[in-house]
Amino acid sequence: MEDKKLLRLLHKDPNAGMEQLLNQYTGLVYAVVKSKLDGSYYVSSDLEDCVADVFSKFYTELADYDPAKSSIKSYLCVIARNHAINVAKKRSLEGGISLDDEQSLLQIADDVIIDSELADEELRREVIKAVEDLGEPDSSIIFRKYYYGESSKEIAKATGLSVSNVDTRTHRALNKLRKMFGGNEV
Repeated sequence: MEDKKLLRLLHKDPNAGMEQLLNQYTGLVYAVVKSKLDGSYYVSSDLEDCVADVFSKFYTELADYDPAKSSIKSYLCVIARNHAINVAKKRSLEGGISLDDEQSLLQIADDVIIDSELADEELRREVIKAVEDLGEPDSSIIFRKYYYGESSKEIAKATGLSVSNVDTRTHRALNKLRKMFGGNEV
């Protein structure tokens, strides 16, 4: 359904409009959320809750949506990405992700080979350990940039460093990590 028709339906009959919105965009929103919330740390109910929150947020902020600025599809993707990043930050700050708790790290699906999951998890642990071994502020910069998706400008503001210093430290830290894992420096 076109955005104009969908918006009219949302205003005229909110229940039917939300049903159409869900039918049309749930798969897309789920994919965006899943890309930001690593499946090994989050169970499917976490992902479903996040997706539901995205649609709820869209509906409650419907008056703020400007169709001239973006399509509904784009707007939902931005909400989904930002909300998933916030969920990940909150979980991390609350200590909800435990690197020592095997049960919370593994999500076993019917079609997934357990050995593959364990190998992936071991690699994740090694990478996290290597990033932590970089020391501060480099480890924080790498986590903020690649786990939380923050920009160099946001990281600079939070750490009190200049944007160019953040970029330089990121480049050097990535080279150290590449070297640790047997790759070539760039």
